[in-house]
Amino acid sequence: MVVVKKTVAIHPILDGYIRKTWSILIEKGHDATYSTALNYMLLTEVLYLAGFSENEISESIQSFLDDEKSLRDLNLEDYANKADELFRQKDKDQNLT
Repeated sequence: MVVVKKTVAIHPILDGYIRKTWSILIEKGHDATYSTALNYMLLTEVLYLAGFSENEISESIQSFLDDEKSLRDLNLEDYANKADELFRQKDKDQNLT
């Protein structure tokens, strides 16, 4: 899986939809992160714009959600970034005292 380590600006309206998708995925029992929800939404839209049928989109999305290794990689990347942020904040807080 390709992981691009870049900062992406997300408009608050889009962020709300990503978070809603995230909560729906979690409610349905998926081990989802923000990245999972964003990838889910992007994949759905790309397939739709490419002219895939609803059935093909549904099958592809289910395949994405069943790909445990890729989802684990996405989750791990999210968790690693969060840990890095926390360590940087702790370091910053300690340097202020």
